[in-house]
Amino acid sequence: MPNEPTKRRGRPPKAEEVKPDVILQAALKCFAMHGFEGASLRRIATASNVDVALIAHRHGAKLELWKAVVDDIASKFVLKLSRSRSPAELAGASSMDRLQLAIDQMIDFSAQSPEMAMFVIKEIAQRDERFQYVYERLIRPAQQVLLPTVECAIAEGYLKDVDPELFFYNVSGAVALTVSMRSLLGEFDGDALSSEHFLRGMKALWRSLLAQ
Repeated sequence: MPNEPTKRRGRPPKAEEVKPDVILQAALKCFAMHGFEGASLRRIATASNVDVALIAHRHGAKLELWKAVVDDIASKFVLKLSRSRSPAELAGASSMDRLQLAIDQMIDFSAQSPEMAMFVIKEIAQRDERFQYVYERLIRPAQQVLLPTVECAIAEGYLKDVDPELFFYNVSGAVALTVSMRSLLGEFDGDALSSEHFLRGMKALWRSLLAQ
């Protein structure tokens, strides 16, 4: 079993000084890197520089903290996908334009925190009760936001011989996997790790694929 990380020097901040996002972000990174079993509350407390008792007080058991992480990702991701655009921006936009915009938003969100993609990939591979929670809180709500646009693109003839649900899983899975491999890509191509090159390249790829 890996050794627990060394506690940061300095006194942990008082409970009222610790914002909820501090613990959730540290927990997300630990779960993404070490998995549910390997991410102990003590490890997460060290990463967030708080007393482990504070995490237990706010979230209870580790599973409840894990659920809070999923809920945090889900609320932000679904909001990103469903965020309305100005009438001027959408004026004359086809269903394919709206679909490309949604994929751009998916790429932007995933690239902002690669740990989110790593976290989700680890959990959906388990096919256990935690997977069901991820599906109900994150995957299905995102699917419900995106599917109408996909179905409209199919009805208007932009996408042919495509199953809308399979399309959703292919796009979301490919984006998450590519983002989670971003550091590996950087070992082969230094420019691939830069945000500007990475985002531009992914968006251009999907626009090219959808244009076929």
